[in-house]
Amino acid sequence: MNELLEHKIWVQGREEPIGGRRDVSLQQTLAEQGLPISADCGGLGSCGKCRIAVLAGDVEGIRVESEQVGEPLYLACRTYPRGDITVSLPTGKSAGKGDLGEFTWPVEQPLFEKVVLRIEYPSLTKHCSLQQAVVQGLADQGLNGTGSGLNQLDVLRQLSLLGESKPAAVTAVFFQQEVIALEAGDTGDCLYGVAFDIGTTTVAGMLVDLRTNKLLAVCSRTNPQISFGADVISRIRVAQERVEGLAELAQVIRQCLNQVIAELCVTAAIEPAAIYGATIVGNTTMIQLLLSLAPSSLAQQPYAALFNHLAPLPAALLELNINPQGVGVILPNIASFVGSDTTGAILAVDLDRAVAPALLVDLGTNGEMAIGGKDRLFACSTAAGPAFEGAHIRDGMRAVNGAIQDVEIAGDVTLTVIGDGPPKGICGSGMIKAVAEMLRAGIVSASGRFNNKHITPLPPAVANRLRQQDGQWEFVLVGESDEGRSAVAITQGDIRQIQLVKASICTGIEYLLERAGLSADLPLHLAGAFGNYVDVDSACRIGMFPGIAAEQILAVGNAAAIGGMKALTDQKNLWRGQRLIEKVEYVELAAQPDFQQRFLQNLQLGTPTQK
Repeated sequence: MNELLEHKIWVQGREEPIGGRRDVSLQQTLAEQGLPISADCGGLGSCGKCRIAVLAGDVEGIRVESEQVGEPLYLACRTYPRGDITVSLPTGKSAGKGDLGEFTWPVEQPLFEKVVLRIEYPSLTKHCSLQQAVVQGLADQGLNGTGSGLNQLDVLRQLSLLGESKPAAVTAVFFQQEVIALEAGDTGDCLYGVAFDIGTTTVAGMLVDLRTNKLLAVCSRTNPQISFGADVISRIRVAQERVEGLAELAQVIRQCLNQVIAELCVTAAIEPAAIYGATIVGNTTMIQLLLSLAPSSLAQQPYAALFNHLAPLPAALLELNINPQGVGVILPNIASFVGSDTTGAILAVDLDRAVAPALLVDLGTNGEMAIGGKDRLFACSTAAGPAFEGAHIRDGMRAVNGAIQDVEIAGDVTLTVIGDGPPKGICGSGMIKAVAEMLRAGIVSASGRFNNKHITPLPPAVANRLRQQDGQWEFVLVGESDEGRSAVAITQGDIRQIQLVKASICTGIEYLLERAGLSADLPLHLAGAFGNYVDVDSACRIGMFPGIAAEQILAVGNAAAIGGMKALTDQKNLWRGQRLIEKVEYVELAAQPDFQQRFLQNLQLGTPTQK
């Protein structure tokens, strides 16, 4: 029974403590409370990224070397409270208003609408049901045949309350031309929706005024499931092997969506009840985890998804804190590993309507891509891995304050760091730039190996950064300082991670070009948060986009979420997304007979002429 005792865990910066148990790791406890800590290894204690400072109290676990005297650091995934404790979590929040930008497109058939009705209530001289009175009010507005939702019990309960107060005006809320809610008075100026993109690493939400189709606010947060592992395989394993694993994964992502909703509402100064709809996109695993549907079929051959298309769901079923009568719409999945995020991205750039063919690449933890135009489309998915988000990189981190995002090598090394303060690590875009610069300067060869025997032509300040540490070569970006700050360096293993990502993307593009019978002389829409910030010249230098020049590339931002917004505002866009299930031909890369050989060849850095 002693193992079940609950202790108080005080988190620095929070007013109230959370409860923790002796048999539950600090990482798991914090994740369940909406305080996720990155754990690339899925809590196996091998990545060392889930460090937290224990400021007071007793714990039992794995202590790691501290950068600050008097600040004991522990691996949260392998540390357990042994009494009331106080902890300090890593800094670096990935949330905010974001850059709204400009998003405009014609709306032909709104998905959500409000119509103000004038109701003639039943009387002794005109007998009818309240339902019939509303149907007549709809007919007076030319809305014959749109009252089928009046058969739903939730709507009838609302109608019962209206029958008691008999307001002069009643506002009918429509979803797909069916009534989903009735409200007293004229509430026609209050109609909002939110489009979610649930990424493996980042969750983004976009708040839209559905009357004007104007984007009001953007918010992004770290996917709290990152505490269970950096990639989808780690999370599938948790769902399979831990008794409550699937429920925990569903709970933390639903909490995250509601945190995003709350922040969007604060930014736009609206109430959550003013939001009537949500569209949701994400890779296949993320969507099944959201729905608390076991993704086990995705982890074994033939790697089949559970579904492609879902009917709209009551928001309450997803535990979304929006209007009680609200609706959640999950866009269709195209194939097992080409999820609804790719559907959204295709809608965003109108690839399914393009007269001239184009290529779409969404760079993230999973690299999805599509090619073609209005007549024919092909798509595939590559296991790019989470290196773009700093995972599996020794000094890697997400693109938050303290992350090196740009590297230039000339007479010495020049760094650009996000935010104020000293560099703490390097993010994905910084890694791509650093590897490209080292390749250009001859510090690494096309094989990805350090040229440690040929450093004499390098400027001394650059050559001195190449050193051996713990039996392997590394290139130091930030040396140890008098304050005890650890070095930030790029190791041979880090370069290998970038090579794996590069080979995945490059090989996928090659197969799509061949299947579509197209040359590389076509536009490339580069999507995803990472794709928006990566230096395309550097990506081309290391050969990530075979045969494609930087001038052909257009960064399109979070295309998945933008596609979700297009479906949220226009029913015809939602229908387009549903038709993609039949229109897009899926290319399974692992089934190609020469896949392994080609992948290994593409591990080489540089363009074919450089190789």
